[in-house]
Amino acid sequence: MNTSENSLVLLMTATIDPGATPMVARNDPLMRLRDYQESLETWLACGAARKIVLYENSGYDISSLKKIVSRFPGHNVEFHSFLGNDSGPSRGKGYSELAGIARVLSQSSLLQNCKYIAKCTGRLTVGNAAKLFRLIEAEQFDVMCPLKMNLRFAPSRFFVATPRFISDYLVPQQSIIDDNRGVFFEHALACATARALSDRGRWLPFPIFPDIRGISGTYGVSQTYTSLKRALLSMFHRLENYVYAREG
Repeated sequence: MNTSENSLVLLMTATIDPGATPMVARNDPLMRLRDYQESLETWLACGAARKIVLYENSGYDISSLKKIVSRFPGHNVEFHSFLGNDSGPSRGKGYSELAGIARVLSQSSLLQNCKYIAKCTGRLTVGNAAKLFRLIEAEQFDVMCPLKMNLRFAPSRFFVATPRFISDYLVPQQSIIDDNRGVFFEHALACATARALSDRGRWLPFPIFPDIRGISGTYGVSQTYTSLKRALLSMFHRLENYVYAREG
C-alpha cells in the first residue's frame, strides 16, 4: 500500500430520496440533490482531498454529480449507486448509512488501499478541510472523532478512521442502530471506539475544530456557524485537547 500517494480518501455518503425514513426534516429529493451538488463542487474546488468516494443508496439518478467532476481534472472520484435504504423506514437513516459504508468499503480499491477514510455526510462540507486534513495525515490513530455525553455519543456527520477500524469495529455495531428506539449511528461509533480502545487501539480528537457547513438533514436548519461562534468553539476545542493530552 502506497500511503504517500493515497493516505486519505474522502467518503461522502448520500441518500437523495429518503422515502419514508423517519427523522429527516429535509426530505425533498430535488432539494437534497442540490445540496449534494453544491457540496461535491465545494469539496472539489477546495482541493483538500484529491481522492473521493461517493455513494448514493436510494438508486436516484446521479449523472448530474458525475458531470460536476468533469470540470475538476486532477481528482480521482469514484461513484457507487445502489438500492440500499430498504431498512431506512424501520431502522432509520444511520442503519442504512452504515450498511452503505460497509458495502462500499468491500468494493472500493480507493478505500481499501488508503491509510485513513474521512467520512462526511454528503451534503456537508468542512470549511477548513485543507488545513485539517494536513494535520490529520501527520497523526497516527485508529479513529478520530468527538466523544460526547460521557463518552456514549460520537457525532458521526464527520469522522476519520482507518479502513480496519471501520470493518472490524464500526460495521459490527450496525445491529444496535435503531432510530425508533433512540439508538443512533452516533452511539454505534462511540461503542466501536470503546471496543477499539479496549484492544489497545488509539483514539484522537480532531487537531483543530472542524468548520462544518451545510444544512442538517435531521432538523432542516443550517449547521454553518457564525464567525463569533466558530471562534468560541475553536477556543473551547483547544482547551478540550489540552485536557485530553495532560498526563496528570
